[in-house]
Amino acid sequence: MSGEERSPASPPGEHKTLLYANLSDPRERTADPREIGRARTVARAVRTSDVTRFSAVFAATIVGIVAAVTAAFVLPPPGGHAAPGPLSRPHANAGLECSKCHKADEKKSSAADSCADCHGAHGSVRSGHARMLASRAMRCSTCHPIHQGDQGVTFSPGKQPVRFAPGVEVEVEQTSYFPPRSVTVPIVTVGACKACHSINEPRDPIARCLSAAQRNLGDAQPILCFDEHEIAHPDDALPTFDPRDPRLRKPGNPNTRSAGVCSAQHTTDRAVAWAAAREAAINVPVTEARKASGLPWIWLGSGIAGFVAVIAGVRGARFLKGRFRSKKPGTVPAEMLKPAAQKRLPTINTQTCIGCYACVDACPYNVLEVERYVAVVARPEACCGLVLCAQRCPNGSLTIASGETIGDRPRLSDNLESEDTPGLYLAGDVTGLPLIKNAILQGAHAVSRIFEASKKSPGVKGDAVDLLIVGAGPAGISAALRAKELGLSYEVIEQGTVAQSIQNFPRGKLVFDQPLDLPVSGPLWLKESTKEELLAQWLRIVRREQLAVIENTRMLGVHKRDDGLFSITTEPRDGGSASERRARFVLLAIGQRGSPRRLPIEIPEEVEDRVFYHLADARSFAGKTAIVVGLGDVAMETAIALARQPDTRVSVVYRGDDFSRGQGRNIQTLKRLVGDGKISLYFRANVQSIAPRHMTVSIAPPGARIEHLPYDAVFVMIGGVAPWATLRAAGVRTVGDGEGATRTLLSPGA
Repeated sequence: MSGEERSPASPPGEHKTLLYANLSDPRERTADPREIGRARTVARAVRTSDVTRFSAVFAATIVGIVAAVTAAFVLPPPGGHAAPGPLSRPHANAGLECSKCHKADEKKSSAADSCADCHGAHGSVRSGHARMLASRAMRCSTCHPIHQGDQGVTFSPGKQPVRFAPGVEVEVEQTSYFPPRSVTVPIVTVGACKACHSINEPRDPIARCLSAAQRNLGDAQPILCFDEHEIAHPDDALPTFDPRDPRLRKPGNPNTRSAGVCSAQHTTDRAVAWAAAREAAINVPVTEARKASGLPWIWLGSGIAGFVAVIAGVRGARFLKGRFRSKKPGTVPAEMLKPAAQKRLPTINTQTCIGCYACVDACPYNVLEVERYVAVVARPEACCGLVLCAQRCPNGSLTIASGETIGDRPRLSDNLESEDTPGLYLAGDVTGLPLIKNAILQGAHAVSRIFEASKKSPGVKGDAVDLLIVGAGPAGISAALRAKELGLSYEVIEQGTVAQSIQNFPRGKLVFDQPLDLPVSGPLWLKESTKEELLAQWLRIVRREQLAVIENTRMLGVHKRDDGLFSITTEPRDGGSASERRARFVLLAIGQRGSPRRLPIEIPEEVEDRVFYHLADARSFAGKTAIVVGLGDVAMETAIALARQPDTRVSVVYRGDDFSRGQGRNIQTLKRLVGDGKISLYFRANVQSIAPRHMTVSIAPPGARIEHLPYDAVFVMIGGVAPWATLRAAGVRTVGDGEGATRTLLSPGA
């Protein structure tokens, strides 16, 4: 609509409606314009999987790092962490220390100059190498890097040859070379020569020292030429060493041999040793790649193992804690388990109240409001006796005052056991405590106490069970889940079907409650959802857990036998022979409604099929004229659902003077629909009679009058009659028995 247009129901002088939607499907009610009220509760922090799966990552990371570092110290690399690398076999056997090569007190250019102290002055038989050695462009460590690539083969008498590299020793197959004493032949790799030689160039002299089959080894490919310092077959006619002979003192002389040094390390039959070393280099071509190769993986594996161990430990501890806690009776506030025996009303100190809305948001029945910046008790008759408002008050301005005794409450112990019939327990609305959440908590709590009591009594025999649960509503399902978890044998009998009370809700009805955990089945969120969503979750749990629920079975009576067992008489709902069931304990979770309360008038037989006591599907009454009797939550929700159907005319008849109870959301929505002309509301109205075509209603003063309201359907939503006859027959007594007449219970929605 444009800004100048008004909705048909907008009276003159009120604000303009910018959008008006006449929706017939309750599933589209979110598009219907309505007043946006305050949030009922503050969003609660929830430990969902996207949070808990990272809860131990930090601690696990720290433990993993510590484990990796510890493993590195316990299993250090060859040569230790401080050394540039490990020593090869000959240097390790010689007990070479760092100070042997790294002499800080001597002015030497590098540690490579210390090699000659043990090995003597090694020239080169190749003129190019000799020039580089003379100019110090080539050093011993150029070809034999002591901590990195210093490798070779050692032949020992009576032992297998050993192929070695820094930190690695590998035995190779026995060769035909059997020296009289230990012989070591150093091996140089391509990585030491590629700076000066073209490795892949066939014309380069080094090509004669490489095996074509080992090209893929890269820098680790061994050099198979060994005549760098001396030729293989020296001239034996020349003396071994004579410093006076200038031929022998010439650098690079192929016949020069250091006195005792070379022969002590390599023997004089070097040609045979070189051939055997060449064979070993071909069989075991590379050993440097194996140097400490497994240690980093061991260190990393230790860190990962520590990380995984912490994560698994935390998850396992959380699982075991949850299982252990679920086995133990939970600590639940008493006000959420047992109703108060006296009427309780909030009292507010207006001098200290800060008007923070904490108590308003905590109350499920809108008893409290904030007026002139302080909280007030707006609807005392709707107070259900919970003390959540006092618990949420931040500064103690709100307290709970006890009043008169509530005589129509069953006499129960703190364990929800009947004080008059031991072994008989009650849970759910029948105890006088409202809210689905409380019913679920009561069912689980009662079974926990039954489990404790069962340990003190003998087990059942024959066809008897430990526990028989009457009713498969919120309390009954919770009790069955808890019984299954604790290992009790049980049965659930239900006169209708599972969650019949939820199924009787109008189609698309919004259900709201705070979140909680059901035993065994994990978290079940009773958040603002439709009846269909809630029912689907409950039925899924019943099927998954395979609960022993016997539907369409009515309980006729309960009495306790002389042997201590209970005898429960049942019969099929649609008729049939009665049967007897035996149980050690009985839990009555039958709800508070019992049978629907009927009007105190005679209803003609011809109109009985048009009088209903619950609304299942509002769409089936589209285009009809309906009358709703009552003004509780159930009645208001029925009227609202009907008013949203196309061409449906709805009248609400209530004997009170004003809205006395109900959720604020329902009250505001109903008032808006009345203002829009979709609902006609009659206060101080009493039903006189119901004729086939109209209902006669008397409107009390002022202006007493008689109204004849036409109808196609009448919905009587004035609560229910509690099953006190059944309860008394089972031995349950009320608080008021002996103190006065017992009053009849009304359901919270009346």
